Amino acid sequence: MHLLLFSGFLGSGKTTLVIKLAKFALEQGKKVAILVNEIGEVGIDNQLMRQLDMNVWELLNGCICCTLTADLVSTLTQLDREYSPDVVIVEPSGAANPTKVLKALPYYKGTPLESLNTIAVIDPLRVEMLVEVMNILISASLKQADLVLVSKCDQASQEEIAYAHQVSQEYKPNIKVVEVTKDSAVETWAKEIAPWMN
Repeated sequence: MHLLLFSGFLGSGKTTLVIKLAKFALEQGKKVAILVNEIGEVGIDNQLMRQLDMNVWELLNGCICCTLTADLVSTLTQLDREYSPDVVIVEPSGAANPTKVLKALPYYKGTPLESLNTIAVIDPLRVEMLVEVMNILISASLKQADLVLVSKCDQASQEEIAYAHQVSQEYKPNIKVVEVTKDSAVETWAKEIAPWMN
C-alpha cells in the first residue's frame, strides 16, 4: 500500500489535483482510496468525490491533525483489512499541519506501507499573503514535503510563480518544484509523485 499525503492551505487546488491523480491511478489499474477531512458540517469536496464514484472515507469531528490521529490510524487499518488498496491518498483539511498527521502513522500496524510521499500544494496567487498570515502552517507543510506542486500557473504571473519557487526553496532547499495548470497532463506530474504508478 502506497500512501500519498497532500498538504496545502484552503483553496490551493488540492482537491482538483487529488481527483486527477486518483483517476489516473484508477486508469493504471490501481485500487484507490481517498481519505478526506472536513472541518465544517458539510463536506463539499467529499460529496464531489462521491459523485465521481470514488472510495472516500471521510474523517469527521474536527481536524485530522489534532483530534483525529487515532481515527486516521483505525481508518487505515480498516482500509487495509477490508479493501486492500494499492494507493491511499490522504487530503487533510487546508488548516491541518502535516507534521501531526505523519506522527500518527507509526501507530498504524497493518500491512507495511510500500512508500510514503508528502506533497505540498502552493497557490502562487496567494502565497505571499499566506507566508505573512499563516507562516507556521506554510513552513510546516513545506518542510515535510517530498515534492511541491505550484498550482494555478495558468492564472499566475511569472513573478508570482517565481516567488512560489523561492519560498519553497527557503523552507526546504533543493526540493523539487513542479508547476501545474488546469490543462497539465496528469502523467507529467504524477510520475514525480508516484513513479511506481507507471
